[in-house]
Amino acid sequence: MKTQVIIVLCLAFGIIASIKAQNSDTLMKLVLEQNRELKVAREAYQVAIIEAGTGNTPSDPEVEFGYLYGKPIELGHRVDFGIKQQLDFPTTYIHRSRVKKILSSRAELEYVLVRQEVLLRARQLWIEQIHLNQLQGLLSERVDRAQTIQMHVQHMLDAGEVGALEFNQSHLLVASLEGELDEVRSQLEHNRLALLEITGGVNVEIQDTLFPRALEMNPDSLLEAYRMGPHAQLHTQSLHLKEESKNLAVSQHLPKLSAGYFSESVTDEAFRGFRLGITVPLWENANTVKQAHAEVAHAEAELDQYNSQQEKEIRQKLNKLETLHLRMNKLEEALDSVNSPGLLTSAMENGEISLSEYFYMSDFYFRNQQQLLRYKRDLLVQEADLLKVYL
Repeated sequence: MKTQVIIVLCLAFGIIASIKAQNSDTLMKLVLEQNRELKVAREAYQVAIIEAGTGNTPSDPEVEFGYLYGKPIELGHRVDFGIKQQLDFPTTYIHRSRVKKILSSRAELEYVLVRQEVLLRARQLWIEQIHLNQLQGLLSERVDRAQTIQMHVQHMLDAGEVGALEFNQSHLLVASLEGELDEVRSQLEHNRLALLEITGGVNVEIQDTLFPRALEMNPDSLLEAYRMGPHAQLHTQSLHLKEESKNLAVSQHLPKLSAGYFSESVTDEAFRGFRLGITVPLWENANTVKQAHAEVAHAEAELDQYNSQQEKEIRQKLNKLETLHLRMNKLEEALDSVNSPGLLTSAMENGEISLSEYFYMSDFYFRNQQQLLRYKRDLLVQEADLLKVYL
């Protein structure tokens, strides 16, 4: 089945993506095995498969028995017995079987979509964990350096080389950075709890401090993957379902057949034989076929709209990804070309720059380091969102 081939390919690409993602493969494996939302989705898939298979059998046969007392008694008693089976027009069962296959395929695709979203959230949490680990290391280093500067300024204050204003500046810088570090630690705890939830309660320690290398995107290949992906297939299946429902409605509007056996016995006389019947399709389901035709036209319009919107969204995300690449590269080059915090500290201690200049320049450098980390995180989050079609 075409849908199964697509799902197998998506799984294959997902495994490859996890291996490339350093330690994220362990996280993804845990999520697939333990995530509660996926467990619910798997059970819902099984229910949908069973539900899709119901209703494609003929109605139950009807058995009748009658015992009539004769009056006067000399007439004897009358015994009636009959079995009757009603059948839809034969093509009805063919179209119901096709509807069942489509519904089963849709249930499979809906599970794949849930899995993709869960794995995407897991990867984004992993990326955020690395970002927070990096930020915690950067802030810890910054706090240590600020505390060292504060001690240096304290000695200068004691020696009368600086005033209370400069010392207060150094004290305020330490307090501000310590507050930021506490906030990052709080975010780390929040992210840890989110990871604990998505892994079904299994604790995962993510101590990575290096982001994986960004992948090069091929827009044409990516667009083709989305055109063949589960979301697009779900819309296509919706159209096929409407078409088969229309065919089913036409078949259900055709005459129904009934056949059965009947016997009647009165004293020593008996009549036995078969009955055949056919319905006359006049009023029942009179507008069902018209409604089915309208729903097919609506599904075709929805599919065309979805394909257009999806391509637009993918191209917008690719443009955003390219913009993030450019910003990241420019900022990285700029940071490499300016003085590092160590050089700034040496320049301040040697009297080449004032204390106020040091505070301003070091803080400016630090803020841009933070911005660079955000660019890298946002780029990988955007990349993960684009590549979820392969999960």
